[in-house]
Amino acid sequence: MNIKFNLTLILFFLLTHFCFSWQPYEKVLAVVNNRAIMESDVNQKFERLRQFKKIPASRINYEKSRIIDSMIEAELIFETAQKESILISDKRIVNQLEGAIKKFFSSKAKNAKELSKIAEKVSDNMEKLLSNKFDPDFKINSDLKKFINYIEKKEKLDFFSFCDELKVNIAREQVISIAIGSNPPSQAEAKKWFKANRHKLGYEVHVKHILIIPAGKSLSEEKKANNLANQIRKQILANPGSFESLAAKYSQDKASAKDGGDLDWQMLGQFDPYFAGNVYKLSKSGQISPVFKSSFGYHIVKYLGKRAITYEKVEKLIMYRLYTENAKTMYKKWIKRRKEEASIKIYMEGYVKG
Repeated sequence: MNIKFNLTLILFFLLTHFCFSWQPYEKVLAVVNNRAIMESDVNQKFERLRQFKKIPASRINYEKSRIIDSMIEAELIFETAQKESILISDKRIVNQLEGAIKKFFSSKAKNAKELSKIAEKVSDNMEKLLSNKFDPDFKINSDLKKFINYIEKKEKLDFFSFCDELKVNIAREQVISIAIGSNPPSQAEAKKWFKANRHKLGYEVHVKHILIIPAGKSLSEEKKANNLANQIRKQILANPGSFESLAAKYSQDKASAKDGGDLDWQMLGQFDPYFAGNVYKLSKSGQISPVFKSSFGYHIVKYLGKRAITYEKVEKLIMYRLYTENAKTMYKKWIKRRKEEASIKIYMEGYVKG
């Protein structure tokens, strides 16, 4: 009787143990040097992508395959970064965005001190957000929300995916610099490139502008800003010499307002695309543009002239371009070699080669 009782007890224990401890396993879609790429991570990135891109059913496998490819590449980059003791922290990602944060809030701050305060507050909140991105109750302040909306609209990508890509890019740059190596171009190479491509560089323009920013996102606030800009424009057309004083009085681009809205000589490519497109239509010195909208707000532009771009103006840009092109070539060779050397296995059903 005792033996039967013990056997029954053991069977009961085994059955209940397996019934209650059984958990559905998560699918591995790829393995890179024994590091797994999980289906949940791929699906999460895919769902983020779908927020900004319409993907028909026939393209789902293709898009997921490209996500896996990018994750494989990222694994190889971070593996090398770890070997080289390269650490990419959340703080470093925030620091990388510091310039963009200040540029975005420059028209909203009254002075440099206020701008620094806003940027610091946004940066601190962003660093905490990145550390707590899986916490649904984490509070994002209103300024950070505005910046996140700006980034998502500009990049057509959700903010966390943008930060993931930024992290990979930072690691890639460090790996190129330390593990791969890329020599900076010489001045002779830069001047040679300038002579060969001068006709493609266009020209720089001298303009002044008045910026009116809507107080909110509602249609009524947009209409108020547009109406104010048109009223200011009517005053300018009635008295062309009043542009500078009206810019100082009304323009919400505080940096240029104190100089009568003067933006000095700039290449069109340095402007917001909507701003550049409207400036491009102007041709006569003293010409006043219609009111138009950019990603910053409503503008009135006074066109002063244009001139050919000098080598000195674009030297740093050419140097940077040549360096990045060389680094890109070196990186392509390096990642190809790393993929050949690495143990990469893809288990995704319906994987499409790129």
